[in-house]
Order: sequence, then C-alpha cells, then structure tokens
Amino acid sequence: MKPRVLISGHLPPPIGGIATYFLALLDSSLPDLVDLSFVQTSSQNRALSSSGQFTLANFFSAISDCERFTWELIKHHPKVTHISTAFGASFLKHSVCVWIAKIGGSRVLLHPRCSISVLYFDRPKWWQWYFRLVVRQTSGVLALSREWIQLSSIVPSCKIYYLPNAIDQTSYRKIAEERLAQHEESAPLRILYLGYVGKDKGSFDLLKAAKILSSTGKSVTINIVGDELHPGEKDQLTERIRVEGLGDFVHLRPAVYKTEKLDYFREADIFVYPSYHEGLPNAVLEAMACALPIVATNVGGIPDQIEDGINGILVNPRQPEELANALAKLLDEKVLRKKMQKMSHQFAMEKYDMKQYIPKLANIYKTISVE
Repeated sequence: MKPRVLISGHLPPPIGGIATYFLALLDSSLPDLVDLSFVQTSSQNRALSSSGQFTLANFFSAISDCERFTWELIKHHPKVTHISTAFGASFLKHSVCVWIAKIGGSRVLLHPRCSISVLYFDRPKWWQWYFRLVVRQTSGVLALSREWIQLSSIVPSCKIYYLPNAIDQTSYRKIAEERLAQHEESAPLRILYLGYVGKDKGSFDLLKAAKILSSTGKSVTINIVGDELHPGEKDQLTERIRVEGLGDFVHLRPAVYKTEKLDYFREADIFVYPSYHEGLPNAVLEAMACALPIVATNVGGIPDQIEDGINGILVNPRQPEELANALAKLLDEKVLRKKMQKMSHQFAMEKYDMKQYIPKLANIYKTISVE
C-alpha cells in the first residue's frame, strides 16, 4: 500500500525558493507514489521579509497555521508527516506541529530549509537545548546539504536522510542548449543576481565589488533582480548606487517570475550569489540549469552546488574585493566561462533534477512508514 503522507509547507504567495520547491513537488509524480495531502503552514498574506520574525501578527498567524495543520492531520491520518521549517519563529511554530503530529500518532520527517548555523550554532544555549529536544521527537531529518550531516554529532540518535534540493529543469533546458551552442557573446558582458536583496544576501558587498570593477574599466552590466529581504533595504541600495555613481553600471530591478525570469537567465553571462547564509538556494540551481558559470559565497549548502574552479568560483562572505576579483577573472577568461557553462549544466542534470528526486523522497517516506 502507498504510505499516507502529509506535507506541511508553503505555497505562494509570496513566492520564493521554498514555495517554488513545494509547487514543483505537488506538480510531480509524487502523488502517484504516495497517498499525499498538503497543508499550508505559512501565511500567504504577508511579505516574505516578515517571515521568521517574532511579531504579534506572526503569533496570531502561527496559531491559525497550527489549527489548520491539526485539522488536516485528523482528516488525513498520515503515517508520515513531512514538516518544512526555517529559522526564528518558523522553527518555534513548526516545532509545535512536530508535537501535534507525534500526539496524533504520525512519524515526523523534519525538513530544515536553511543553514544549520542560523538554526543551531548561532543561537543561545536555551534555543540549542530546545532544538535538540524537538529533533529527538522526529523519525529523521531530511538534510538538503552536506553541512547538515554534522547533526549526527549534535543529536546522535537522529537519522539523517541526505537529499539535496532539486528543481524541474524543463523550462531551463532550452536556455542551456542555446548558451552551449553559442560562439559569440554580446558586449558588454552581463552579470545577474536574482533572489531576495539586502544585507544578508550580500547585496551591499556586490555594489562594492561593482565599484571596484567599474574603476578597472571592465565592459559589464550588473542586474540585481528581486524584492527586499528586510524593509528599507532596497531604498538603501538605490541610494548607494546613486552616491557611488553606478547608475549606468548596476541596475536594480523588481522581482520577476516565469517568462520574465527566464529572460534574465537567458541574457546573463555570469550568475553571482554573495549571500551570508543559505540552505541550498534554488536560484543557484536555476542558474546552473541554464548553463551559467557561478560566483558565490562558500556558505551553507552552496559548496555542494559549486565546485570551485569547475563550474564556478567560491569566495568568502563579506569580502567585496575577493568577490570583485572572482568576477573579473570570469569576465576576462572566455575559455574558463565556456568550460564552467558546460559543467554547471552537467551538474544540474546529474544531481538536481526533480525527476530523480521524487523516487528518492518517496523511498524515504516508505522507509519511515514501516519503522
């Protein structure tokens, strides 16, 4: 018999990497492999910038989310409950869902969608104690990157199922094929950042790197595409671009989706992702699927995606000079760019395709359901 599975997660709006993941999951063959139900446990009426914050609005929203979760648990009576979570208030809310699922007789697969650093190591002692307590209530943790393997030394009894993120690559395949067949590139070369913007995403470091590149006379434009991570940060970036005289060099764009997003990937020559902390970002997977060379920080699960010198260049966070040097290297070396284009696409196809991901996830559900 198919295992009965309840997935607790987030569908848009707002849209981000997590919402995109669950959309792809529900649109895949997974419902054919398991008896699946989905419950929304994140408000669709707030900006993503307010997610994870300890506010009164989020408190009342969390109560509603937990009520909705409880009713779906009672209705579906799952053998396995797959609970997605992140840092801050998100973890507290979803820890309540873990307890509810346990009381309801379901086995829990916890799925942290962030770096272990921001969820555990960078937290106070009381939080670390509570985190360990919650993890012990689960039947396992779905690890989206290799850094989560160290959880076995934090909670030795915890079973870890390593399964990196994946995306549906259908819409990106044509872009990759066109890029790999292309012999001439347009001038100036175009660098793309796509995702949420703000300090934690390294956006201000990218502007400093852009200033360095502009002083060397590089023929390049930089598109920074996305909504702000925290209120006011986009205005700060706009002002910084004006003060530094980067208006002809750096373009700050609103978030885009579907066809418009694909157009940005198609027009780019290099993808940059200078974030301070990450799980396994979908934006990098999408850029890889589009056969783009990547310059990114070596944080969270990004080193799982990028092999330094093979399909991209890894740099340290908060180091704009290092970021500028890595971008300059790719701008100057066409042969290296072409090599990294090919390897990015190859890695995406081999490691991060949703069609390969789904049978593995279904097998994890089946394993947990018969324990």
